[in-house]
Amino acid sequence: MNRHSSWGIFLISFMIFAMGVTLPAQAKEYTIPLIEIDVQANEDGTVRITEHHTFSFDGSFSQAFYSIPKSGYSNIRDIRIAEGDEAFTNLNSEEPGTFLIEESDNAYTIRWYYTAEDEERTFTISYLLEGALTIGPEWSQFFWNYTSDERDKDTGTLDITIQLPDSVQSADLHSWVRHARGQMVSLPKENGFQFNGTEIDNHQKVTIRTVFPTKVFAANRISITDNTFSLQWAEEDEMAYREEQLRIAEEEARMYQLGIEIAIILGGLSILVFIYLYRRFGSRHSVNLSIRESIMIPGRQEPALIGWLISGRNVMHNHLMATLMDLSRRGYFKIEQREPEKEKWSFGDDDPVYAITSTDKKPDENMPGWERSVFDYVRQQNKDNKEKLTEVFKGTSTDFAKWFRGWKKEVEEAVSSKGWVDKESYKGMYWNLGIQAMLVAAAIVAVIFVHPVLFAAAFLILMMILMSLVIVRRTPKGEEVHQRWKAYREALKNAKEHTLNEEELGRHFIFSIALGVSSQHVEKIFEQHPDAAVAIYWIVLIPSMQSSPADIASSFSTLAASGSSSAGGFSSGGASAGAAGGGAASGAS
Repeated sequence: MNRHSSWGIFLISFMIFAMGVTLPAQAKEYTIPLIEIDVQANEDGTVRITEHHTFSFDGSFSQAFYSIPKSGYSNIRDIRIAEGDEAFTNLNSEEPGTFLIEESDNAYTIRWYYTAEDEERTFTISYLLEGALTIGPEWSQFFWNYTSDERDKDTGTLDITIQLPDSVQSADLHSWVRHARGQMVSLPKENGFQFNGTEIDNHQKVTIRTVFPTKVFAANRISITDNTFSLQWAEEDEMAYREEQLRIAEEEARMYQLGIEIAIILGGLSILVFIYLYRRFGSRHSVNLSIRESIMIPGRQEPALIGWLISGRNVMHNHLMATLMDLSRRGYFKIEQREPEKEKWSFGDDDPVYAITSTDKKPDENMPGWERSVFDYVRQQNKDNKEKLTEVFKGTSTDFAKWFRGWKKEVEEAVSSKGWVDKESYKGMYWNLGIQAMLVAAAIVAVIFVHPVLFAAAFLILMMILMSLVIVRRTPKGEEVHQRWKAYREALKNAKEHTLNEEELGRHFIFSIALGVSSQHVEKIFEQHPDAAVAIYWIVLIPSMQSSPADIASSFSTLAASGSSSAGGFSSGGASAGAAGGGAASGAS
């Protein structure tokens, strides 16, 4: 076993061990299966709320919080945290068994600390409220949000008990559940109220209004807070609320239907506009050619330009690499394979390093400008003592990014002069972009003012915007060239079914890079020839590395993907009779 294999086994073993150690620690989750809320209305008009929150922990946890908004009461005091008979200490130390209270503009947040792991624990939060009741001459109410609609977790079961300070006939007990009406059930209770609910969603608020006689309080210990409050007022307010909810539901249904109709109109217009413009400007030219797969190179076009045509009219990283190799094949550069560099404590692989150096050959006066740009760029990099391909084409280099953007424009200008693309079809693309942009703007406005269902229409129109690129078509000449080279690319993928000319293997190799042929298919191109590496004579290989042409193609593709493709930006007060108070939320970490 060689040294590199030993390092590989060590690294794999270490990773497995590390995953075994760390994954359980990362699997951290909790649920709140039960919340029990006991409300005790006292004879002096204060309210003691005691909540028992049961947490089911999966993993290790050390703190929890309970947040209560500053609404629906005038004062909060006597805050307590406990677990069973063990009371927590109000001490800002973050030690287990302690709690602290934080105050913001809108809420009080209680945090308590403990240690728990893979177990179920029940914590009790208790506090006394002043000014939480609406007290009228004859009737009083407790109007409270028992859960927030911004909780972290769902609640499996919610039990609420409200106890009054004195006896009262059941006929004088009145309650209305808002929100969560389908989940909460009212149960009979002597001298009070009881409610039970299950599967309360974490985004669902539970609001309950309870009305009862004022005489349950000690008359000498309370004061009237709202002279206008009465049972009739509460009933009328609830009726108005129900009517408002019904009106909102009807309006929602109306706007939904209107949204559907508008979505159909906008979506239909979008599709019709695209179809018309595609037929007018983008219908493909038919070419009367009987083209079959052929391993013969279809023409004398440069690899990068053909790559642009075949890859959807985009200048890509592999086109640069193909140009580099084609210039090397023609004698302008020499590419050398070098031993991989080893660093101390490195767990790297044995992939070779490739370096490129300029030769003494001068550029031909007929060399296209975009090829000359590559020639000049590499030569300048060599003068700056940069030879490794990873340094010459460094994706994070600002200079390279700037150069590559300019090179893309040069290639696009060269392709434009070939007459392969119908310039008139660009009008259809621009018309489609403009009209679809107006339609998507209308859809977004309708989403805001009508109904979110119009997001579907906006999405469809965005798809039609993307389809604008399809309208651009090739000229008859471009269509013929495209079909011939596409057939050639398919032949490269099925090379084992064709007889290859050894003299052309090098060019097949370059075009396979330009056309995006995978390294697996490149291997098949060369496997018929035992001395295939000789065909890529412009790359000096190290015999001991035993690199196949497929290995080299893979290396160059990886280099290009991590270099030019990442070079950056290439294409680019108290209770109120009509408002509920409270709305606490809790969580753990």
